[in-house]
Amino acid sequence: MTGLRIYISGPLTNQGADKNGTEHLKRFYEAIAAVCQEKGHAVYVPHQHTDPIAHPGISPVDVYKTDMREIGKADLVLAYVGKASHGVGMEVERAYHTGTKVVLLYERGTKISRLLKGCPAVIKEIEFVGEDDALRQISMFLDSWQESTALR
Repeated sequence: MTGLRIYISGPLTNQGADKNGTEHLKRFYEAIAAVCQEKGHAVYVPHQHTDPIAHPGISPVDVYKTDMREIGKADLVLAYVGKASHGVGMEVERAYHTGTKVVLLYERGTKISRLLKGCPAVIKEIEFVGEDDALRQISMFLDSWQESTALR
């Protein structure tokens, strides 16, 4: 099986400037992308293309069209849902409607909406303790999922 196309989903707007704020989250998403790329997968990280600070001239309509198109091209969405986000919910629902599989990522003990967890596109939940644990579990999941889909 050739590499997958993976979309990295996660909240960015209104996440604050503290140690767990937007810049920290961007680094976490990039670390997730690096794990995927090390395994030979193509990755789309939205903030690298449509970030409101780095790319202020991109309209909300164009952000929507771009991100929805990229989800439709993906085989898998890795969605960090440890913080509330309208956008991530929309991305998960889009994945469902395009037949794209979703893995939910969140810190142990985080309360996640049953509606989100019940989406038929969700094939796995990765509950982690710290970002290193998250990256380790993502790596293990990608290995096992790629092996299982190669056998089909």
